[in-house]
Amino acid sequence: MKTDKTPAQVVALGVFDGVHLGHQALLRALTSLAKRTKSQPIALTFLDHPEHVIRKSKPIPYLLPRQQTFELLLNLGADEVHFLPFNKAFSHKSPVDFIYWLLVKYKLKGVVVGTNFRFGKGAKGNVALLKREGKRLGFKVVAVPPVKRLGGIVSSSRIRAMLQAGKIELANQLMGRPYELDGVVAHGKHIGHKIGFPTANLSQIPQVLPKDGVYACLVPVGKKVYRAGMNLGHRPTFKDDDHHRSAEVHMVGYKGNLYGKPLSVRLMKYLRPEMKFKTPDLLAKQIFEDLCVVLSLKVK
Repeated sequence: MKTDKTPAQVVALGVFDGVHLGHQALLRALTSLAKRTKSQPIALTFLDHPEHVIRKSKPIPYLLPRQQTFELLLNLGADEVHFLPFNKAFSHKSPVDFIYWLLVKYKLKGVVVGTNFRFGKGAKGNVALLKREGKRLGFKVVAVPPVKRLGGIVSSSRIRAMLQAGKIELANQLMGRPYELDGVVAHGKHIGHKIGFPTANLSQIPQVLPKDGVYACLVPVGKKVYRAGMNLGHRPTFKDDDHHRSAEVHMVGYKGNLYGKPLSVRLMKYLRPEMKFKTPDLLAKQIFEDLCVVLSLKVK
């Protein structure tokens, strides 16, 4: 809540799912407006996905864990990241009531949104209403046009579609950085070790999973970045497996114990679909060929 000592503030509103190139443009506009109005730049977003709240659906995974999203927003120029107290009651606020909520909460000098921004009950509020009320109530409104890449608008839904199609290199271009899977290394059945390619088995992955298959990856551990191959899928070659979906990562040249530790895997290239091999030896031969591609990755 604002006080007499609260500085003038400008806010950027959005879900910021993925902090992709479009979101990055929004943050540049936020910092620019903050500089012009001598105000504090604040990113205003959500903890839970708004569609989950409104539609009472199953939890919707983000493209990035929320904590990583908040850190990126701060790195891109926001002084602070706040979240809307978004629940069913809040979603019933009229567009004008939502604007007044902003004025009560912030010493508001400006608002930054995308040109397609909608707000208030039934999504009836739009940029035209926001600008009209801003002019009347004394705050600036900056509407940022969509960023276009690869023949279309950069959006979280488009990135999700690319991930589910295995188009990881295109998704990375729209993200502005490699797509990452974050998890905790758990014990598996040590099948990879038995065929000569020990893997770190990721569990507790909070974000959107891409298409099943084999990926070339980069994995930072401490100060070093390792080239790696990752299989995402159900391991159909092994009859005695329970075939639950998992992400198994073989890091070239790594020797150490990662069990129970967090691991972040940067997906760089989709190599092939997951396949069933007649024997483990044939699988091992294919993994070796996959790793030849992995070794060509540039470590950044």
